Amino acid sequence: MAENVIPGDLCDVQWSEDGVAWEVIKGCKTVGIPEESPEYRDRTSLDSPGRNKEYGVGLTDTGELTLSCFYSADLYEKALARKGKVIFFKVDLPAVDGEQLTGDAFDYKAFVNPSIPSVDVDGDLMTDLKLRPTGVVGWTKGNPVV
Repeated sequence: MAENVIPGDLCDVQWSEDGVAWEVIKGCKTVGIPEESPEYRDRTSLDSPGRNKEYGVGLTDTGELTLSCFYSADLYEKALARKGKVIFFKVDLPAVDGEQLTGDAFDYKAFVNPSIPSVDVDGDLMTDLKLRPTGVVGWTKGNPVV
């Protein structure tokens, strides 16, 4: 099973203002793919069988996530310029040796809110890109070896 593990440091986390021209987020330490949490609505009524609760599927929320990056003035400036805008994000996974020519990819859109978290005296100054995803999280399967 260990041969199937994909190390996070081999992934590329990229962002784009238009979804066409992509740029790797330099110094990024976090691989960020939003988790999807479906909502289940209570559909229980007085005639529910056996006095059991009944549920139906509602909307799906992608929650929030944070990309932790080493601080640079360039990154912080770009993040501030994108604050409050919907930005495209893409995570490219490396190809699995012997199985894929190209790795899988995830894509999503999110609002960006940059911040500088507190740091201890022996820690590295970081920039947190706090993301609020909007819409669907896409997945593209990598191309298999033929």
